Amino acid sequence: MSTQLHYTPRETLRRIEPADMGMVYTSAERLEIHSEVQVETGPEEVVLLCIEGSVDYTVGERTGTAVLRDVLYLPPGSTATLHGQDAVVIRFGAPCDRTTSFAHIAFADADGDHRHKVYGAVENGTRRDVWNLIDESFDSQRFLVGLCKGADGGWTAWPPHEHGAKREETYVYFDMGDSFAAQFVYEEDAMDDPTTVALVRNGHLVSVPSGYHPSVGSPAGGIFYAYCMTSVTPEDRDFMDLTIQPLYGDRFI
Repeated sequence: MSTQLHYTPRETLRRIEPADMGMVYTSAERLEIHSEVQVETGPEEVVLLCIEGSVDYTVGERTGTAVLRDVLYLPPGSTATLHGQDAVVIRFGAPCDRTTSFAHIAFADADGDHRHKVYGAVENGTRRDVWNLIDESFDSQRFLVGLCKGADGGWTAWPPHEHGAKREETYVYFDMGDSFAAQFVYEEDAMDDPTTVALVRNGHLVSVPSGYHPSVGSPAGGIFYAYCMTSVTPEDRDFMDLTIQPLYGDRFI
């Protein structure tokens, strides 16, 4: 299929291959779980993020329950069995050629430690909370994964920044109630011809193969999304290795 950068929930009910999203490494899929679903990772490392309801899981001898905003990390060659009623899980995958370990990353734990960070300022509409669920210290070859919540009517990913040729990024919006948001993606010196201008709601996905990617939530409830950054070079995982758009300098970061 041709490259598509903005997907509705219905369009992600099949595995979206990297090339479909203009990428090389990142795959994505929406899993709607009404009884049992089995996930095979194959040669990928996989992140499963719970965006609706909760799921009971079995991975080898490990069992547990992942609730809203929790992440399960699956190494290559893994099988996960998920049980739930009306739950939704987003699956991100990326190639991985080394051994890693299964992990259940509870949002409640990250919310109370150094992985919860605050950026921006209330007075200029850029205050947002960021939870780095899979950060540089986590044993992953390519992933940096987390959540971001902007204030009602506020901006996130501001000032506009981009990751150049180092990382692909994928956003999935959820837990927003009736709110909606606007996502922008554009290249340097191409603001008049943006790559993406999308009205996003619960369950939507936007891929960012490259370019600046600021966003703004409506006053009806702001914006909340998961980000999945996938490193082009294995083990090159620095969250703050980014380039701010020169037009805006370092204002309001």
